[in-house]
Amino acid sequence: MNKKITFDASAIEVIAFDLDGTLIDTSEAMYEVNHDVFEEAIANGDADEQPSKETIRSVFGMTGEEAWKKVAPDMDESAQERYKKPHDDLLHRKMESRSYALEGVPELLKRLSGTYELATASNCGEAYLDRVLRIDGLKGLIRYPLCAGSVGAQRKSEVLAELLRQSGRRPEQVLMVGDRKSDIDAALAVGMPSVGIRSAFAEPGELEKANATVDHIGELEHVLRPSAVGTSEPSRT
Repeated sequence: MNKKITFDASAIEVIAFDLDGTLIDTSEAMYEVNHDVFEEAIANGDADEQPSKETIRSVFGMTGEEAWKKVAPDMDESAQERYKKPHDDLLHRKMESRSYALEGVPELLKRLSGTYELATASNCGEAYLDRVLRIDGLKGLIRYPLCAGSVGAQRKSEVLAELLRQSGRRPEQVLMVGDRKSDIDAALAVGMPSVGIRSAFAEPGELEKANATVDHIGELEHVLRPSAVGTSEPSRT
């Protein structure tokens, strides 16, 4: 943990988690799915080349529409629409076949669920979220399984706003945990504190505005310990 805690950890009652890069790592599945889909698109003359692994990694945390614009910037919208369903279907099949949870995540969530209400706040679709939670037996632990697809959101801040509405909590009582700038910015937009998880997907500096940063999600429990509050600075969000 490399940043002072700048929020009141004792006030937290709900913890919202991003998915990819925070709870799970589906990068290998994404590489395979994108390769297969773009192989077909290239054969059909709808794409000139495969997106690089770096490009695919860069879109983790984006909405589907944003991601397609980045991985296929030269593909017209009608062509993008034709490949979205095959892409999603392939990914869903891979999500059914194995767990993509990061090491220690299921155990961590089980421990946290005894003290906090847990939520998800992802830019993914509802079916994708359902598979992530179901395959590791986490569905019963997540009180608020929310994502862009389930609430019709265009931005993650809208997902967090819906979480505040459903939970009836004040922003300072809900903690956003994520690995990208979009997670931190979404929390700031609704007045929530945030913890940034350093992951392989984030560029340097993406987590600068987080209220605390950790190298691994397992360190989250240290941030949440009441004893840590005594050395914290007041929240600036």
